[in-house]
Amino acid sequence: MILPQVRVVRCAPKSHPCPHCGQHGRRKRPLHRRIRSLAYRQVAYLDVHYAEYQARCSCCKFFRSWPLDVPAKADYDGLVRVAVLDRILADGLNVERTLQAMQRDFFLKLSEGFVYDCLRWKVAQLDLPAHRQTVLQKFSGTLCIDELHLGRFTLLLATDPLADLPVACALVSRNDADHVRRFLNNLKTWGLKPRVVVTDGSSLYPAVLAELWPQARHQLCVFHILKDLNDLILKAVRRLAYALRRRGSAGRKRKRGRPSKAQQAARAAAGPTLKEKAGFILKHRFLIVKKTSALDKQQEETLAQLFDYLPELRTLWRP
Repeated sequence: MILPQVRVVRCAPKSHPCPHCGQHGRRKRPLHRRIRSLAYRQVAYLDVHYAEYQARCSCCKFFRSWPLDVPAKADYDGLVRVAVLDRILADGLNVERTLQAMQRDFFLKLSEGFVYDCLRWKVAQLDLPAHRQTVLQKFSGTLCIDELHLGRFTLLLATDPLADLPVACALVSRNDADHVRRFLNNLKTWGLKPRVVVTDGSSLYPAVLAELWPQARHQLCVFHILKDLNDLILKAVRRLAYALRRRGSAGRKRKRGRPSKAQQAARAAAGPTLKEKAGFILKHRFLIVKKTSALDKQQEETLAQLFDYLPELRTLWRP
C-alpha cells in the first residue's frame, strides 16, 4: 500500500499585514486545512497552516493569512489547476479525456465544473491591460481564430502565429455567430487591425469578418484543409474496402461441417480471400495519407501490398 504524500505549508506568524493597507494585525486563532495536491501515480496532500488576525486598521475587523494562489475554500492547489490547463490547452484534450487523464495519472477524481473553474481562474490571473498593449505592439497583422469544444462550453482562441503570441481567449456557453461577433468586436475595440485572418471552414466567420474588418483577407487554415482532405481520402478508402468485402461475400455458401485437410491446404494455397484483403486494407488505411518520408521499410512493404490487393488505392495515394 502506497502512503499518501503530505507537504506542509505554514503561514501563521504572530502578526500579519492586512491585505488592504498592509498594517499588521495580531493573531487571534490558528487554522488548518488539508487540500489535494499533485504527485504522479500517488495521492498527495497539502497541509495548510494559516491563521485569523484581528485588524488594527479601519479596513476590516478580521482577516486571514492564506498562503496559496487559489481561493481559501478550494479543494485543490495550483499544481492541480495547472495540470488541468496543460491537458486542455497544450495537449488539446476535451473535458472528458482531461478528467480521465487526471484520474489515471494522479488519482484525482475531478468534476466537469472544476475544469471550467480552472479556465476562469487562469483568466482572472492575467494582467489584461498590459497584455493588450503587448499584443498591439508586437502584432504582425495575421490573426488566427479557432475554437476548442469543452462539453457544454466553447473556448474561443485568437493567436498571432507569426509573432508566436496569444492574443485573447473567451469561454462562451455556445459556439454561435453572436458569441463570435462579441469576441471579435472586443479585439476590434482594442484597436486590433489584422491584414489577414485565418480560420477553419466554419460558416460562422465570413459574415462577421466582412462586417468588422472588411479590408482584411480571409484565409482558410492549411491544417484544417489538409485534415478535411485526409478525411475524404480515408472515407473513399473505406468505401472501396467495403465494396471489396461485399464482392468476396456475394454468392458464397459455406458448406456444412469442418473442411478436410486437402480443402484447408487448397484454401491456404489460394491466398487471402477478398474479405480478408478488405480487412487488411481497413486496418492499414492510415498509410494512404501518411507522408512518404515518414514511412519505414515495413510500412512501405505494407503500402505496396495494399496497392496489390486494390490497385484503385493508387489514385487516392499522395506520393
